[in-house]
Amino acid sequence: MLHWTFRSLLTAPLGLAASILAAAGAFLLVMLFEAVFAGESEQIVAYPRHADADVWVMQADVTNMHMSTSYLADWKVAEIREVPGVAAAEGILYLGTVTETAGRQWFAYIVGLDVPSAQAGPWAIAAGRAEPGPGEAVVPAVFAAMTGLKLGATVRITDRDFTIVGLSDGTFSMANSIIFVTRRDLEDLMTSLDIVSFVLVKVATDADPAAVAAAIEASVDKVSAVPTERFIANDRRLAMQMGVETIALMTLIGAALAILLVSFAVFTQVARQRREFAVLKALGVTNRALYASIAAQAAVISVAGVALAAMLAVVLMPAITALMPQVTLLLTGAAVTRVAVVGVAVALLASLVPARQIARVDPLSAFQRD
Repeated sequence: MLHWTFRSLLTAPLGLAASILAAAGAFLLVMLFEAVFAGESEQIVAYPRHADADVWVMQADVTNMHMSTSYLADWKVAEIREVPGVAAAEGILYLGTVTETAGRQWFAYIVGLDVPSAQAGPWAIAAGRAEPGPGEAVVPAVFAAMTGLKLGATVRITDRDFTIVGLSDGTFSMANSIIFVTRRDLEDLMTSLDIVSFVLVKVATDADPAAVAAAIEASVDKVSAVPTERFIANDRRLAMQMGVETIALMTLIGAALAILLVSFAVFTQVARQRREFAVLKALGVTNRALYASIAAQAAVISVAGVALAAMLAVVLMPAITALMPQVTLLLTGAAVTRVAVVGVAVALLASLVPARQIARVDPLSAFQRD
C-alpha cells in the first residue's frame, strides 16, 4: 500500500509540482514573518549584546534597557568602581526621542558617551569616526543610506542640530536605532546635569558577574545590578511580548492560507485517483489503510513544501535585505522546525475531508463506465 501511495503521487508530476509550489508559497510567507520578528528582536538587544560590560547597573527596580527610564547621580559611578570585583565602570546617558533629518523623522535611542569611551561606543564603523565630539553625532549607516545622508550632514535631536561625523554598522532597527553623542550634549538636551542612565561594569577576570552584581546592590544605594546575560534576556522578553500578537496574527493568516492550499492540493490529488481507490476497496483494502494513504500523500506535499520554502527563504533573504536594509531578517532552525510541524499538522487535517469522501466510495463504481 505504501508503494502504491508514493507511486500514485508521481502519476501526475505537474499536478504534484503545482501542489508543492502552492504549499511552499504559504509556508514561505510564514517563515518571512518569523524572520522579521526574530531579526528585529535580536536588533533590539544589539547594543547591550555588543557593549563591553559584564554587569549593567541602573535605577532601582529597572531591569532592562528597551522602553525603560533610568537615572542615577553620576557620582555613583565612582562608588561602583570601588566595589570588590569591579575592574572598570563607565556611565552612559540614554534617551528615546524622535530625530529629524533630510525632511524625515525617525524614532531613535540616543546614547550619551563619556569621550573617550572604552566600553559603550559603537562596535563597528562603516565610515568616519567612532566617537563624537561636542555638537557631533554617530548615526546608523542604514539610516544614512535611507535618507541620503553623508558625513558632515546634520541630524536634529529634539531642538538641536548635530553634525554627523560617523556612520555605525549594526545599530539600526525599526524599533530602536542607536545614535551616539557626548554625554554632556545629551545632558544639555535633557536639561539635567551630572546624571547617568546606566553604568556598564566590567568585572575582574576571576570574579563572578552575578556575585559582583549582588555586591553592587549591597554597596550602592537604590540601584539594580543585573548580569549582562539576564539583562539581554529581559530586553528580548519585552520585545517578544510587544510583537507576539502581531506575529501570531500574521502566522495565523499564513497558516490559514496553507490549510486552504494544502487542502485543495490533496483534494485534487485524491479526485484524480477516485477510481483507483474504488478498485482498492473492491480488492478488500480497509478504510483505515485508505485514510493512511491519503494522509501520507498530504504529508509528502506539506514536507516538500516546507523544504522548498526554507530553500527559497535562504535565497530571498539577502535580496530582501539589499532592497530594504531597514528590515533585519533572521531565520532560525527553530522557526523552520515550527513551520514544518505546523505544516504536517495542517496536511493531516486537510486530508480528512477527501479521506471521508473516499471512505464513502462504492467499490462497484470501479467497474462502471464513465
